[in-house]
Amino acid sequence: MSAFKEGNLALLIDSKGRKYLITLKKDASFSFHKGNVALNDIIGKPDAIKVLSTHGEPLLVFKPSLEDYVLKMKRGAQIIYPKDISRLLTLIDIFPGAKVFEAGTGSGALTLHLLRAVGQTGRVVSCEKRKEFYETAKTNIEKFIVNEPSGELTLLNKDISEKIDEKDFDRLIFDLTEPWLFLDKAVEMLKPGGLIGCYLTTVLQIYSLMEEFEKNFSKSLYKIGIFELLERKWEKEGLSLRPALRMVAHTGFIAVFRKLS
Repeated sequence: MSAFKEGNLALLIDSKGRKYLITLKKDASFSFHKGNVALNDIIGKPDAIKVLSTHGEPLLVFKPSLEDYVLKMKRGAQIIYPKDISRLLTLIDIFPGAKVFEAGTGSGALTLHLLRAVGQTGRVVSCEKRKEFYETAKTNIEKFIVNEPSGELTLLNKDISEKIDEKDFDRLIFDLTEPWLFLDKAVEMLKPGGLIGCYLTTVLQIYSLMEEFEKNFSKSLYKIGIFELLERKWEKEGLSLRPALRMVAHTGFIAVFRKLS
């Protein structure tokens, strides 16, 4: 693993498990409630080191994983939770070299995972209508991928209802409040056999989507299913091993379709 360089991201974890995401800069310092850490003590060092603050607080220093970054990065729109992103990527079978369209860039969390999944030979086109979300996502994405090879990315600051010239996508993802309004566009943009993933947070949204599918798209799309993923951690303390008191329960639904010839 290469050493930390100026401009790299670093994840600091204190003795209580609190996490701090910082950008390394020469002759600067990181300040928190238990003192300061000179960033020169990190630059040039390898991954997974331990440093001490001026108050003697030990901190572990890691190169952040994509999940670490996504949970700590600046948000415009609410992000899709990592547990849902991982399932979505498998349900719609994102593969190296895939050409993917994402409607609703949001803060860029899913976009970053898509770029990694399609690999350097793949392509992601992501569309976000709100200017402030588009700018936040652009900054978030550029900040993470600057030191990581990734697929080709095109970010569009436009509404999905506007004309999209490009076609023949392998996969299409809707992270919108009303994706049922654009199923016709999805059918038009996808290759035969292409997969659609819709991420929605409420039962009423899922109901509206399925109603539209059943009434108008059952001959052009095949329904794979509707999915919900729950996540629970476990804790060991001495001789006790039990579920954590808190769990990440409902965050959203994933509805998946496939285009018919």
